[in-house]
Amino acid sequence: MHMKIGYRYFIRSQVVAFEEDKCIAWRLIHQYVWRYDLEEVPGGTRVTESFNYDKPWAFTIIVLRWPEKNRRAMEVTLERIEQLAIA
Repeated sequence: MHMKIGYRYFIRSQVVAFEEDKCIAWRLIHQYVWRYDLEEVPGGTRVTESFNYDKPWAFTIIVLRWPEKNRRAMEVTLERIEQLAIA
């Protein structure tokens, strides 16, 4: 995956869950898991994005305010997905 947090870098990830039309999740090198869950709702699909902070070193990430940055980034990502789905 090509990433950017202040600078561009490359990181390997591994898919850890996949169910067509239901979910996809992947683990980054540091064991953090990103996940998208899809749920059919009247008029469309609800997409829920999550990020797992339950590792021992997660305190450092929380102190660096990554949860808030991730929340804002998730909102942007979900808006992009919605725009692509409507197009």
